[in-house]
Amino acid sequence: MDLERLFADDGPLARAMPGYRLRPAQLEMARQVASVLREGGVLLAEAGTGTGKTLAYLAPAVLSGKRVVVSTATKTLQGQILERDVPLLARALGRPVSAVLLKGRQNYLCLRRFEKFRLQGRFGFGSLDEAFERWAGATTTGDRAELEGLPDDYAPWREVCSTRETCWGARCPREAACHFLNQRREAQRAQVLVVNHHLFVADLAVRAASSAEVLPRYEAVVFDEAHHLEDVTVHHFGVQVGPHRIADLVRDARAELGGPGGPVPAPLERALAALQEAADAFWEAVPFPQGEAIRLASELEGRAGESLARLLQALEALDAHLVPRQAESLEAETLLRRARELHADLARFAEPPLPDEVRWIEPRPRGAVLRAAPVEAAPVLQEALFAQGLPVILTSATLRVGGEFAYLRARLGVPPEARELQVDSPFDHRKQGLLYVPRGIPEPNSPGFADAAAAEILRILDLSRGRAFCLFTSHRVLRTVAERLRGRVRYPLLVQGEQPREVLLRRFQDEVESVLLGALSFWEGVDVPGEALSAVIIDRIPFASPGDPVVQARIELVQSRGESPFRAYQLPAAAMVLRQGVGRLLRTPRDRGVVAVLDRRLLERSYGSYLLGSLPPFPVTREPSDVARFLRATGAA
Repeated sequence: MDLERLFADDGPLARAMPGYRLRPAQLEMARQVASVLREGGVLLAEAGTGTGKTLAYLAPAVLSGKRVVVSTATKTLQGQILERDVPLLARALGRPVSAVLLKGRQNYLCLRRFEKFRLQGRFGFGSLDEAFERWAGATTTGDRAELEGLPDDYAPWREVCSTRETCWGARCPREAACHFLNQRREAQRAQVLVVNHHLFVADLAVRAASSAEVLPRYEAVVFDEAHHLEDVTVHHFGVQVGPHRIADLVRDARAELGGPGGPVPAPLERALAALQEAADAFWEAVPFPQGEAIRLASELEGRAGESLARLLQALEALDAHLVPRQAESLEAETLLRRARELHADLARFAEPPLPDEVRWIEPRPRGAVLRAAPVEAAPVLQEALFAQGLPVILTSATLRVGGEFAYLRARLGVPPEARELQVDSPFDHRKQGLLYVPRGIPEPNSPGFADAAAAEILRILDLSRGRAFCLFTSHRVLRTVAERLRGRVRYPLLVQGEQPREVLLRRFQDEVESVLLGALSFWEGVDVPGEALSAVIIDRIPFASPGDPVVQARIELVQSRGESPFRAYQLPAAAMVLRQGVGRLLRTPRDRGVVAVLDRRLLERSYGSYLLGSLPPFPVTREPSDVARFLRATGAA
């Protein structure tokens, strides 16, 4: 079946989808995707909200006959693809469409680790532990998402989930029943494999370092929400070492190498105790960041460097104890591999950084973490992805800033011959929305900004009758504003951190006049169509913190090239995030509402025109009376 027929007004999609209408922009994107899948190359495709971009790439992918990976940034989009778009396409084509979701290993139960954990009597007796044991004994998928209400920090999960470090592969006695491998086997039979960016880039990293692979072989890849690819790539091609990695190694060695119900042999126990003691001394010597990360411009020195040397020696001593055991024990072989990987990662911090590397110490709730990463994703992706010659489609509603793809091209290392496609949203932004930037509000770095922002939010909420999504760039400002609003807002107030994200979003959708306050993780992947949302309120232009070590390193790199870091990096990066936040407002052609940006710089600084040029063409006002008039006229007030 050809695309023209599939997308026609009287075609198969129209018969399978009530209310379907041909969208020329959707068909044009489908044509371009099909061309790249057929001829090879790279396509950058920005498709505004409402164009139907998912079907525009999914239909030609299925019709191509190739095995295609679709990589996304959010669970919301994965659910839409598998639960809505794939079944719709199957009905239209009159045949099954083989599509499978594959998650990272850590999402699946490891049967071998679970059985050992249970036999050692290490589960508690609470209702959650009992529910978990019952689920683990009955599940056919091993996917932790099946067990609703399981907290993210449920402690036993780290000891019973599947991980690359603890996997025995084909030599595992439970290999045939392994939940992760069974899902991977199913993925090998599927034509469309849906993953997230983290799993896809983890596969790139594994392939770059060895002959192993995480994903089955594929013939093309589609990155939806492709603007996230840079940060995910930098994360996975770096290393991070925290106290838990050493503690987990020591704990697992004692559990795996002890006799039945007994302790490990005395010499090995002494080596493990010495390792834990050296690790405790090292983490005590590492400076703990207060609030923001600490950049490491050189190797660890002084007390921390001396403690690191002793920790590396303790790992080498453990290595010597494990080597004789590996021939007769899979447990010892696995632990030896983990100890050597940990030694290699820690040893990096005893040497000066590489020229293209940034290192830092990052605060975490349970202690500091050492991190190292490439400064830029472009060289990595050029070699690991684009040089492989497979068809690659990069799409999102926000790929351009300043009206051009140049920024994203540079950040991702997209080949110069890559095609570009931009199709506008079918929404009438001039009629459906209004952009409001209040007068007189202090600039965001001024001491009185949070109080002024709270007062302005109260005024907008009175006009919109709640039904507002308030987005913040700082958790500190979010908390301050939340406190100022409590007791003064007559609508349900939902605040990030007080309930799980999914619960907050469900309540926001169901409790029509509620108000949701969220930080950067809420700026995208949130789809609230209809009357539950009449206002999106953004506290400030989302410039990345100059104190962030990766941002610092990128600024220095841009400066070394003789370019302006603000114009070449900081401003475009902020424009892309701002576009995402603004994009929360209109999700259907029937939606109406106001975007309020409480940052006067948007209209009073010279760079404001660049930011405005990157946003949808909403009419702009500084008058509250215009907001009230617009909301009344649209029935939102």
